[in-house]
Amino acid sequence: MIYAFRIFAGAISVYSLMCVARIILTWIPGAIYSPVGRFLTAVCDPYLNFFRVSWLRFGALDFSPLLALSVLSMASFVLQNLSAGARITFGAILALVIQIAWSIVASILLFLIIILVVRLIVFLSGADRSSSLWAQIDASLNPFVYAITKFFSNGRPVAYKSALVLSIVLVVLLRFGGHFIISGLVRMCALIPF
Repeated sequence: MIYAFRIFAGAISVYSLMCVARIILTWIPGAIYSPVGRFLTAVCDPYLNFFRVSWLRFGALDFSPLLALSVLSMASFVLQNLSAGARITFGAILALVIQIAWSIVASILLFLIIILVVRLIVFLSGADRSSSLWAQIDASLNPFVYAITKFFSNGRPVAYKSALVLSIVLVVLLRFGGHFIISGLVRMCALIPF
């Protein structure tokens, strides 16, 4: 039975790598039409599409592959532990689920920090006057940015630069402050004896 767990864990790891390759191919124009791209599409898309949910979409950005890869990671972790003879407890599974959920949220927050900082730099430089790229990015960011500023400004109008700075500060606090809270929660869950 131990060997079966190892084989399944290895198969899941290989499938995870195939899914990562499939995701990367979507960033390269025309790559999904190559023989390798068509193979990966046929093998990985049914699984990846199962996780496409609206709450992981932000405008043109889709973070649902993070959820799909996290589920594969969790399954591989459980199978590897079973193959090593480790006892799997409810607390360990709960800690793992919390860690994976946080890793998805933390990745999204980090990506958002990068986009917000780049957007602020471009805004301050004045290089975004007529770019359709920045118009698309603003269309995705503005609902989020203005929801934050509306909450903190009691509905008063706020300059775009100030809204971006406030959003960056809040997202950085959430990303790095949340890490300490989640780490403590994971440690407490891991102590659950059953």
